[in-house]
Amino acid sequence: MRGRLRLRWWGWVLVGLVVAGGGLALNFWSARSEFCGSCHTAMGSHYASWSASSHSSVKCLDCHSDPGWVGYYHSKADGVRNALEYFLGIHTRRRSEPPGRAACQRPGCHSDADLTAVGLAGAETHARHRGSVACVSCHGDVGHRDVAERRAVVPCSECHPSAQTP
Repeated sequence: MRGRLRLRWWGWVLVGLVVAGGGLALNFWSARSEFCGSCHTAMGSHYASWSASSHSSVKCLDCHSDPGWVGYYHSKADGVRNALEYFLGIHTRRRSEPPGRAACQRPGCHSDADLTAVGLAGAETHARHRGSVACVSCHGDVGHRDVAERRAVVPCSECHPSAQTP
């Protein structure tokens, strides 16, 4: 009897290791940008435009999640919901939120010091709008230049009627 219990215990350990290993593998696999672009109809144009953008070396989840593990897994859950809606044929008008300032200014990306550096084109504008305007309000085309619903850099006159458009 004692040998049988030990076998059962090892069996459960083996099952646990397989489930944990599978979960980790799925987590790493689904974090790849290629995974995001695998929904051809839904994300194909986004993936293609991202591939040709200045941010093509940045993973989708790095822009489309807030920094930290909570933001990361919140975005992963949103992606699962999007995938389920796509595969089940549920059409919603809901769109994912665009990247927020925290995503743009995560460690290793754009810092306040870099964006407001003396001599940088746009440094004064960045300093003036820091904290009050989302980065994508002006730079909506950075990650997905050719996607129809994205716009090019927004002219200042759109928010400031008296501003001269260059």
